[in-house]
Amino acid sequence: MTTSKLLFFFVFALYLLAHASSSNRFNKDSSRAILDARTTWKPNGNTVAGTNIPGSALNQLNSSYGVFVDSNNALFVTDFFNNRVVKWELGATSGILYAEGQCGSGNQNQLCNPTAITINREGTLFVTVENASSGSVISFKKGATSGETFITGNTSFYGIVWDEKEEYLYLGHHREHRVVKYTKDGRFVSVVAGGKDRGAALNQLDYPRGVAVDEDGSVYVADSNNHRIVKWMVNAAEGSIVAGGNGNGSRTDQISLPGGIIRDKNGTIYVADEHNHRIVSVPIGARNVTIIAGGRGQ
Repeated sequence: MTTSKLLFFFVFALYLLAHASSSNRFNKDSSRAILDARTTWKPNGNTVAGTNIPGSALNQLNSSYGVFVDSNNALFVTDFFNNRVVKWELGATSGILYAEGQCGSGNQNQLCNPTAITINREGTLFVTVENASSGSVISFKKGATSGETFITGNTSFYGIVWDEKEEYLYLGHHREHRVVKYTKDGRFVSVVAGGKDRGAALNQLDYPRGVAVDEDGSVYVADSNNHRIVKWMVNAAEGSIVAGGNGNGSRTDQISLPGGIIRDKNGTIYVADEHNHRIVSVPIGARNVTIIAGGRGQ
């Protein structure tokens, strides 16, 4: 399974979190499933965006990388080779073009090969894009027809998350082996994880990818080449392993090249375990993962 296919596989897990498929228990005032220790998962997933055939029509996608689910259960997808972000309403059979760009235009604000995505409560969209050997973050204010370059760097950005509580943006600097905190207007604040060169020590990262943040400001990082998920508390000099870290493998105490990562309100971590072709969950206090989707080969 390719990276793009695996990351799109994460769409399925995210949509499970945002909508229903856990033991048919729901909040009374919404269609969101209740997730707790009693949650069970359906063994087979449903396609919620795109088809089995790559394409550029609005009911198709072509190498989908990042996803985001808003408070209305709408799904936003970065459509890599189509250079666009597509919004899929709950139950829709076709998407809505939300943001679009092109490559090779000479305009640095263009949405060329979008990867990760996040949205703040005002509806501003932040998208990471690839520009040859460098990367950037393009922001689109709600209703805008064009974007603005928000952050640039000589690295790839594969993880991005918005902290609604403190209004900071956290960005994974893939080739610089660190996670950086930015203000809402794109100003550098601090390195919050890694930044001590590439390595496997607890104060290091090795090509980080997905990033998540909790209500206390702790950052969770998919430390891909170290095959682990690491938690960095505020102002910590090093992280602590919350999943994996036992080599590259498929046991329940292992993960293999983790990509996307999210955290629910109960503290459970969900990981796209790429080379194991599965989505796994890690409840608070657990070091072993639970397979909730995939895990049966490519």
